[in-house]
Amino acid sequence: MLNRFKYYLPNVAQSWLLVLLMVVGGGLLVGTINILLILIFPSLSETITLLTYPIIFIPPFLIILHSSRKELRNRIFEECIPSVMEINNPNFGRLGAVLSMVFLFFLVFSINLITEPITYWMGVPDFLEKLMNQIHSNKISTFISIVLFAPVLEEFFCRGIILRGLLHHVTPIKAIVLSAFIFGVMHLNPWQAIPAFIIGLFMGWIYWRTHSLWATIFIHFVNNGFSYIITILFPNLPIDFGFVDLIPSNYYYIIYALSLTYTIVIILLMNKNYDKTIPIKIQPHT
Repeated sequence: MLNRFKYYLPNVAQSWLLVLLMVVGGGLLVGTINILLILIFPSLSETITLLTYPIIFIPPFLIILHSSRKELRNRIFEECIPSVMEINNPNFGRLGAVLSMVFLFFLVFSINLITEPITYWMGVPDFLEKLMNQIHSNKISTFISIVLFAPVLEEFFCRGIILRGLLHHVTPIKAIVLSAFIFGVMHLNPWQAIPAFIIGLFMGWIYWRTHSLWATIFIHFVNNGFSYIITILFPNLPIDFGFVDLIPSNYYYIIYALSLTYTIVIILLMNKNYDKTIPIKIQPHT
């Protein structure tokens, strides 16, 4: 199924156009459908709003699918179909998939902990308070939307399409930074955008080095799943709580230092043991 989309390699301008289509076109589409469904099922208004979240990706996905098919037809017509980086083609080098996933699981928490001071001082938008209330009153629908839908759809969009395309047009560093910036902007508020940018840098690097969309989906799933579980298990925690609130002060700085050390060591280990990444522009034809 993913092969239907692989021939579309958006450049910088096209990547921003996709985001605009998602935010404006997808937002209007979701809003219209929500209004119609709420009129029909008024008692399910909160559940409907959460479960219609994937609809926001329909406009950009239609463009991606159309452009990919058009590009493939052009290449067939020209009798030249060079190899294109697959959307998901995992290669975890000497570390292997299992050990990589174990390392990634703990890296999610360590990266969140060591970067938390950057955003801890920021105020929380009002709509996020409403979202927290929705999580408690609609546990199943919010789990489906936040923990399942979001990792799959956002990773396919941001890493599988946008980052993969940018890697074809600019240097890896520029591609990873720009795709992470786009990932942050998609959240439409600084409180979420800054952490999203930071974790987006890490997920972009992982995708570049491993070519594994499953790895970035896993990171996203663990990140969102942890936030969901904490919200459910500790309903009385303030919305702006962080690790500093969960960890006793006597141990916070020790755990912080250990997390920083773990993050540096594991990333260096991954960088050493993952196979050398071949630039997309000079991949051999098949």
